[in-house]
Amino acid sequence: MVPASVVASSPQDTVSYPVVKPGKVGLVLSGGGAKGIAHVGVIKALEDNDIPIDYVAGTSMGAIVGSLYSCGYSPERMMELFTSEGFHYWSTGTIPKDDVYYFTKPEPTPRWLSLNINFKDTASITSQIIPTSLISPLPMNIEFLKLYSPYTEQCGGNFNNLFVPFRCVTSDVFHKHKIVCSKGSLGDAVRASMSFPMVFKPIEMDGVLVYDGGIYDNFPVDVMREDFDPGFIISVSVSSPDEKPNPNDMYSQVEDMIIQNNNYSLPADEGVKIQVPVLDFGVLDFGQARTIYDIGYKTGLAMVDSIKRRTPLRRPLAEVTQRRDSFASATPVVMFDSVVAVGARPNQNRFIEYLFQGQRKGTRFGLKQTQDAYYRAVTDGTLTDLLPQARFGEDGDNTLLLKATVKNPWRIGAGGWISSSTNSMLYLSFGYHTLSFNSLDTDLGLWIGQSYYAAQLSGRFALRTRIPSYVKLEAVISRQKFYDTELLFYETSSPSFITDSELFMRATYCRAFGKRAKGYAALSYGWIDDRYFPYNAGEFTGDKKDRSYYRMAILKLGMDMNTLNDQLYPNAGMQLSGSLWFAHEQNKFIPGVDDGGRPRYNGHWLGSAEVLWRQYFPLHKRFSVGVMGNVLVTLQNLYQNYTATQVHAATFAPTPSTQNYFNPAFCSNNYVALGVVPVWSPVGKLQIRGDFYAYSPMREVVNNGNGVATYGGWFRKMEFIGEAAVVYNFPFASLSVYGNYLSYPARNWNFGINLGLLFHAPRLFR
Repeated sequence: MVPASVVASSPQDTVSYPVVKPGKVGLVLSGGGAKGIAHVGVIKALEDNDIPIDYVAGTSMGAIVGSLYSCGYSPERMMELFTSEGFHYWSTGTIPKDDVYYFTKPEPTPRWLSLNINFKDTASITSQIIPTSLISPLPMNIEFLKLYSPYTEQCGGNFNNLFVPFRCVTSDVFHKHKIVCSKGSLGDAVRASMSFPMVFKPIEMDGVLVYDGGIYDNFPVDVMREDFDPGFIISVSVSSPDEKPNPNDMYSQVEDMIIQNNNYSLPADEGVKIQVPVLDFGVLDFGQARTIYDIGYKTGLAMVDSIKRRTPLRRPLAEVTQRRDSFASATPVVMFDSVVAVGARPNQNRFIEYLFQGQRKGTRFGLKQTQDAYYRAVTDGTLTDLLPQARFGEDGDNTLLLKATVKNPWRIGAGGWISSSTNSMLYLSFGYHTLSFNSLDTDLGLWIGQSYYAAQLSGRFALRTRIPSYVKLEAVISRQKFYDTELLFYETSSPSFITDSELFMRATYCRAFGKRAKGYAALSYGWIDDRYFPYNAGEFTGDKKDRSYYRMAILKLGMDMNTLNDQLYPNAGMQLSGSLWFAHEQNKFIPGVDDGGRPRYNGHWLGSAEVLWRQYFPLHKRFSVGVMGNVLVTLQNLYQNYTATQVHAATFAPTPSTQNYFNPAFCSNNYVALGVVPVWSPVGKLQIRGDFYAYSPMREVVNNGNGVATYGGWFRKMEFIGEAAVVYNFPFASLSVYGNYLSYPARNWNFGINLGLLFHAPRLFR
């Protein structure tokens, strides 16, 4: 017998091995994260050379590759999956933008972090702050159900009945031993095998939390030997024996603490071990999938001659392909007859069941409907986890089991916007949310800043209607100071040019229009108090401001569609919104210089229509171009002076850096604006973006020289905003360094840095 330490790792074997007796060929695949994609390349090399694979055993990433092969996936199909956008989403815990249920998505706020509190168990606050996993399990949950449940039904829960018999390993850390998975839910088995502690959330099997199989057996040669006893074993390792962890790699340090000593050897008389040289890649380097695959393929090809000398067994690729096609044709379409939710309170479980099956009890539904309902259930953030599992009955009645983990109803949040301008602010929020047929969502938001403060109290009540809908009541008070130029930090020597104060109440009815859109009708009543200097030149620190008071009742109708991947700095997706509003306005003007008159309210009717369209088109993997169109048409009066008219008009401020100072060139009751936004994302969440906008009032409001507003000609002027920014989107906030130029006034260059999320409280008008 050849010593176990002798391993065939190149085609130039220095030892003469005996030919293995006829039998079956088993394939063993080690764990190793993204490095495990090399397994696909090795499988491709084996198939291209007619080397059969009769059994598969794997751990962690080896379990994923092995299970896919056992389900009839070809190497090409596996690589399509591993390089797909969908795989990127679930492996990073990102909900695909096309699956976000816009109707239930929370309104954007400056909140960086949110904490759900259980006031009855304050001792558990620490565990509520620290997440159970670095990567959200939500996208992976539904994708594993879609991916594996058809094959679980096809094999009847017996992994020997797959295209290729399969085993994988997971770890029971409570009882300190490994578990070999050979039956039950294939998705659960694979999910358990790859749930590395702290990175992926573990699942329960037989009432015990189970983790990555590599903890106790990262190279399951013994499983292959004991369960299948093949005549020849091909073992593929993408890992290495224990070595000193990298001090700059947190994952490698955790891995060294958790993973037990593993034996990566294979007795030479049992088969061939292939060591793929991919140790320089990280366990999460899935972006290097093609490169890792190529290394695996070349390494596999280099070992083919050695394998062929050791075993006479062959199977033509045409035969494998025919068997694979036959297996695929017998794969069932999974349908469910009923839904059972567990883990929450009884009324919450019933509501979750209703989301999936609605009023159609007794009607079968498939995986597409399941996916739509799943993302509807998790979009609003009420659920920490929702694990869907298929339970197949012997009589053909299939049940969708939903294991729900509901967040505590009380929540607090904090965030804000830190800027080199005077626009910095702190944001605090307090809320209460229930999960039921008529759920209640209440929030108190507070904005506290140098030039802006606001408070918003809102309550949203879900209605039990066939089409999802809700009623929202809110009260908002806000005050914002605008300067005549962009100021750095806080400069008390320059007074605010305009102070805008608002107080209003609003009732809104909203209903869903499909997955990506919602329509609404809102009725508002409120007050606006504008205080301003009637001019913006010269020394006016000792002057008194003019004041314009408005009392308004507004009916607004609108529809929004939004799939943008980020509401502040997007580079993918689309937004389309349109609105109509009708208002009765009463206006009173008090000049800064007492003219002896007695101001009175004057009433009139107003109307407006607005359309906003933004869409980002991918031109390359890391480059996209956004386009924007914005049209506003308003039946609006001219007010007592030019500044009063401009202050009350709509402002075009398309970037965060343009939202803190008053620029009359970009204020109008009627305008057209077009924009182009090229975005280059060289790595990860880093963006280098440009925002370029052309803006033109339909009919210009001009100063006649005496401070009186009059209408000029149609489309008489064109203004321009250009901004370049370097942006990094953290999971909680965005960091941006920018420089911009505005065509008015002359030489209007501005530079600055921002950190946070800039979302103000709702306005009475827009």
